[in-house]
Amino acid sequence: MPEAATSPLGEALRLLRSRGFTPSGHRRGTRSFDGELPCRGGPIKVRLSITDWDFLTYPSIKVLDHLDVLPALSPHVYASGGLCYFASGAIVLDRYDPAESIAQCLDQAQLVLERIRYDPSFRHDDIQDEFLQHWSHGESSAVYPVLIGTVDRTTKASNYWFVNIAYVSHAVVADSREEVEALAVALGSKPPTESKCPCWLFATETLPAVPQTMPATVKEVFAWLQAWDRQLYQQIQLVLERETQYLKYSIATFAIHTPLGWLGFGFDLDPAHRLGAAKKPKLYRQFLHTRGGTRKISRLAITEFGPDFVHSRNLTFPDLKGKRITVVGCGAVGSHISPGLIRLGAGTGKGRLDLVDNDDMRPENLGRHVLGYPALFKPKADALAEELKRQFPFSKIRARVRSAQGLSDLFDADLVIDATGEEIVSELINSMRLDGGTDTPVLHVRIRGNGECVQTFWAQGRQLGCFRCLLQADHKNYRQERFPVLKEQSKRKQLGCNGFTPYAVSAPMAAAALCMDVVVDWLQSGRASPRFRTSATANANVYGVKNQDVSRLPACPACGPRDAQATAVR
Repeated sequence: MPEAATSPLGEALRLLRSRGFTPSGHRRGTRSFDGELPCRGGPIKVRLSITDWDFLTYPSIKVLDHLDVLPALSPHVYASGGLCYFASGAIVLDRYDPAESIAQCLDQAQLVLERIRYDPSFRHDDIQDEFLQHWSHGESSAVYPVLIGTVDRTTKASNYWFVNIAYVSHAVVADSREEVEALAVALGSKPPTESKCPCWLFATETLPAVPQTMPATVKEVFAWLQAWDRQLYQQIQLVLERETQYLKYSIATFAIHTPLGWLGFGFDLDPAHRLGAAKKPKLYRQFLHTRGGTRKISRLAITEFGPDFVHSRNLTFPDLKGKRITVVGCGAVGSHISPGLIRLGAGTGKGRLDLVDNDDMRPENLGRHVLGYPALFKPKADALAEELKRQFPFSKIRARVRSAQGLSDLFDADLVIDATGEEIVSELINSMRLDGGTDTPVLHVRIRGNGECVQTFWAQGRQLGCFRCLLQADHKNYRQERFPVLKEQSKRKQLGCNGFTPYAVSAPMAAAALCMDVVVDWLQSGRASPRFRTSATANANVYGVKNQDVSRLPACPACGPRDAQATAVR
């Protein structure tokens, strides 16, 4: 950007000069300026660095003398002095007016720094909210990254494993060898190595206490634990007093699950004292409360990778963990639905995801399927299950290369999703549901016409309409739609003896999105009303069909005769 006097950059430079900022560096596309913010209580020296003049990222502001002018533990200030003054995406800076954008950043930085100085409640609440960020940055203690998978928090300890990720060894805490091996395979790592060194596990429902400074020694961490949660402190003391296992190793580590997530700490054990206390750990605990208490601690920056965390983190309602879900049809629609179900937790815990399809992947399928050329000529169910297992190795997924017809355990599930998009198959599944008298709901998902709209229909029980009730039942209007939506005849294409309905790749995505909305409603409230839903594209030439619960048709050939039979029996 030219620095002409009338250019936007020139205006930005004049703004900085008027505020007392002077250039302090210009390298690798980053321009830096040093100056002072006129904060209440005295000016604070900062360095403003701008790399992106489009302001896709906010300019960097670093407090140069933060150790002298701010409290030892301050919210929004990193150990390096970097200041987080705007949350990501909080405001949009104007790329056409860099002077005004820079002024906004400096003004906001001044406001945040003044609040840090003079508002104790702001400091306390914000530090507590972002406590794990402070814990994971090394100030007075070394910080070591640790991955944690599925652990039983009711047990005392879990094992350490070591997995190479990008040629760097990472410590992993997990109960299951299979889970750690699956992680290693997913990351392309060599098989993990197991250590018998325990990580002691604890949990609390109390938010971490905010100290004046982060604890740096054993005595300081004990005092902090007492201030935080007395019961938690006592549980850790019991381990140190009664468990001999921790004395077999040169280091003891502790992981605590909090409402904010996991945090942990550890400390090296004195070789002579741990051997002397091998049979009486109480002696080593006493040592830690006296001369041994001056020993430095290290902090554990713990990152969760287990399925419980991955699949529930973004939810405010229960996920699909523990539920048995069956998807019939692994074509375009089913291939987009299945990854969404996995991300909602299908296949985790004691649950499973079954994929039912007897067709192979053909070249003509690739244009709108979630899979690509590597799946060509493979059974769709196998190829889709293989890809989902590659992405989510902890999920239990079963491919069933067969049709739904005659599948005796089809309804051995909590939910069956009919993603075939074939009306004749949907009617078969509808009939199987009614004949079996099952309580398992069936969610039918289909694309209408050439993708003008998508529809879902939730069928469960006998009080409301079945899938066949979407068609007229009287002979005068035989098989006409009860709720017509398409205004024009769908276009069909022929390739030899095979015909198909063309639609854009967006159609199966839209069908999957509508399907997931229904599943989410079911998870949130236990019901999926309205049971019949339609979503049309913006410019679709369709009739308006309201979302509704569909009443039963007395003359429905699928569910109507069963009423007559039931009446005759009575």
